[in-house]
Amino acid sequence: MIGRATRVGIAIATLGIVATTGMAMAALAPHTGDPPGIADARDAATTFAQAPVSMPGGPMTRGSEPGSIGGSASQTAPEGYDGSYEFVRIRYEAGGGGGFFRSREPEWAHDYDRADREIISVLDEVTNMDVRPDGYRVLRMDDPEVFNFPVVYLVEIGYWNPKPEELRALDAYLDKGGFLIVDDFRGGQLRNLLWIMNQVAPELEVMEVPDDHAIFDSFFRIEEPRALPTHPVYGSLSPVYLGLFEDNDPTGRLMAIFNYDNDIAEWWETFSTGFYPIDLSNEAFKFGVNYVVYAHTR
Repeated sequence: MIGRATRVGIAIATLGIVATTGMAMAALAPHTGDPPGIADARDAATTFAQAPVSMPGGPMTRGSEPGSIGGSASQTAPEGYDGSYEFVRIRYEAGGGGGFFRSREPEWAHDYDRADREIISVLDEVTNMDVRPDGYRVLRMDDPEVFNFPVVYLVEIGYWNPKPEELRALDAYLDKGGFLIVDDFRGGQLRNLLWIMNQVAPELEVMEVPDDHAIFDSFFRIEEPRALPTHPVYGSLSPVYLGLFEDNDPTGRLMAIFNYDNDIAEWWETFSTGFYPIDLSNEAFKFGVNYVVYAHTR
């Protein structure tokens, strides 16, 4: 396993300094603008947590049972909430079939918590965000706690059979300004993604995200997003970046990004194994960092 020293090497390489950490490290391109500082990210997260939640049929009450609707949403962040970043993965009950590693983990947990720990470590090293060292958790989409976090991550969406309350919660989350990352899905799973998004936001179309979109330049400049290949464990697939845009305007706010025929977190997870080129894992970390920074600054 590669320890903290190697991750520090990534941070050094990010600043354009040649770093040697016991293996060949590809230099990460420097940020093209001013990255958000600790206060900026914390303020954005706190503002999101404090904003009201409008649920179809009535506002969601914070602290209520998952999926419950009624009352009025809290206008203050929960006690003890400090706006520091946490990586939130969505868990769900599968609707049938099985994920890539069905024999040893549920579909929602593919790469958990190995990938989660790696991206948290990189965010802590290369950004000025206040990242909790143990900052990863698992929540259901209809858990009111979800509304405290500006970014959520979901995998293997082809196996998610969401309940009505989960669909309502996702609708409210996106409407509030939350950002959804869907990773690790391919082939026929696209049909389920399209069905879910049609239930959540029938007025919006799932579109391809252009290569020059701001999400690919929010921290690192990713000139050619499709240059990062799909992880070889899936064979010869070509990644496609899809998304939901506010008002169907590709120049407007991106509300969700879908890494189709792709599994970026597989690169995160295998970063420390030495089985695959580390420069490709470094490129994959850029996507994760950009997604989180974009969500906190748009």
